[in-house]
Amino acid sequence: MSDQVTTSDLVFCPGPVSALPAERDREPKQPGAVPDDRLMLQSILNEAFNQYIFNRVENILKLAETNDADYSKTVHEVRGLLSRMLKLAGKLKDQYPELIDLVMELESYTALESGQSADIAYKQGLRDSGYIHQEFMTFLQQR
Repeated sequence: MSDQVTTSDLVFCPGPVSALPAERDREPKQPGAVPDDRLMLQSILNEAFNQYIFNRVENILKLAETNDADYSKTVHEVRGLLSRMLKLAGKLKDQYPELIDLVMELESYTALESGQSADIAYKQGLRDSGYIHQEFMTFLQQR
């Protein structure tokens, strides 16, 4: 490993993560079992919604990094710190060989936590918006 690490070498956004198992991970169907179309449809809709949320959150964070000076500064600081930690871990790899793995694991979990936080906030915003819309429609119907 080279001691030279650039911030472009660091990856901060986790890939799409779904609570649903991938098609290859699903249990095989029992012979003679009738597929439950409702469960299959629900699974497909959940997967599509999770992918939409991931894409939307990623887009929002990219825009925020461009448009929000505080967020942009924080992202830059985190990348700089991780880069410095990787350089130091590279220099100390003979003494502490596990240090590079720890830094990389920290980077992964930091990105995951950030993505999950954004995902939770976005979903709550959707729920809040739906609730406000529902309350407003109820109010209009009562008038």
